[in-house]
This record gives sequence, structure tokens and C-alpha cells, in this order.
Amino acid sequence: MKKMMYALALTATAASLLIINISLFASVTDDRIELSAKQSYVFKTYLKGDDIKIQSKDGVVTLSGSVSGESHKSLARETVAGLPGVVSVDNKQEVKGEIPAVNTDEWLIIKVKSTLWFHRNVNAAGTEVLAKSGIFTLRGEAASAAEKDLASKLVSDVYGVKRVFNTMIVE
Repeated sequence: MKKMMYALALTATAASLLIINISLFASVTDDRIELSAKQSYVFKTYLKGDDIKIQSKDGVVTLSGSVSGESHKSLARETVAGLPGVVSVDNKQEVKGEIPAVNTDEWLIIKVKSTLWFHRNVNAAGTEVLAKSGIFTLRGEAASAAEKDLASKLVSDVYGVKRVFNTMIVE
């Protein structure tokens, strides 16, 4: 009887230690996800002016707060979704100001900027995007002629863009 009680106590202790370790591991992973997002280049550079709150629970990340535009909301979601340990992202961020009507120049600018931000070979932060009646002008600096050409190609591929003038300066 003593052996059985001893074995039962030992099993209960081992099970409780396992449960504690699993929850501690989940907590450490969640902390790493939150810290990695906050310290990412995207958050420090492109989203630094936005009020984004990040909370992770068992790899399910909830983004809340406010951002300056729809493209920032997407950028934050995509950045967090790509982090190790993230299972899913619940994006509850609110966009400050009005959301432009579909197919307006303002709406197309958001699509164009999002396209540039999601392409690693283009300097989206250094590219100013202007539009008038579906005709776009790109200004800023490009690291090479290839980057400048790629920016033009990416913008011209956005549905609704009629024409692209690229006045970017190659550094």
C-alpha cells in the first residue's frame, strides 16, 4: 500500500511539474513574440508613430490600438504573422481618420504604398507616392536603377493605376 501511495504521489508531482513547465514555456514564447514585434525593423521604422498594442496568449496574437492608415494595419498584421511561434493574428486595430472610398486616388495610394512596403527590394519609406485621376508620380531616392524600375513596375501592376511617372533619383 505504501508503494502504491508513493508511486501515486510521484506521478502527481511529475504531472504538475509538466503542466507548470508547459505553461512557463508558453509564457516565455508569448513574451518573445511581443518583444520581437516591438523591436522589429518594421515597427521601429514604418509604424513608430502608431499606437499599436501587442498581446500574445499561446501564440495567438491580438493587435489593438490605432494606426494612421489601412496600409499600416496590414503591415503590422503581416509583420507579426511572420514571427516564430505565432499561430494566428487577431487584428483589432482601428484606423485613425476616414477610410477613403474605393477606387479614389486616396484609396489607390494606400494600395500602392502597401504594395511597395511588402516588397523587400524597394525602399518604401524613401518613396513618396502622389496620384491624380489614377496617374501616379513616384518621388524620392532609389539605391539603383533596378530598384527605380521595380518600383515603377510594382505600381503599374496595381489595379486602377492608369500611368506611372517615376521621378525618383538614383543615389
